[in-house]
Amino acid sequence: MNFTMLPSFKGQITIPALLREKYKIGKDTPIVIQDNDNGTMTIKIMKMVDQDDVVYREDEGGVGLSFKKGIDPRVLIKAIKDIDG
Repeated sequence: MNFTMLPSFKGQITIPALLREKYKIGKDTPIVIQDNDNGTMTIKIMKMVDQDDVVYREDEGGVGLSFKKGIDPRVLIKAIKDIDG
């Protein structure tokens, strides 16, 4: 599915309603735009984790996070590194 749009004077574009609904994009949804250095860009929608779903631990073994809904912290760290480059 492709959408064609023109940027506004300020360079802003509108995400079509169909995609906003499909990906549950709201005014507080972080979006990452990645420059692929070949004339293309990738848009990634960030999903927020509810703070109540994160368990922080600190003990003699060190510090760590776990997620009540089963997010593997290693997957999260890899995703952050992929976004940050």
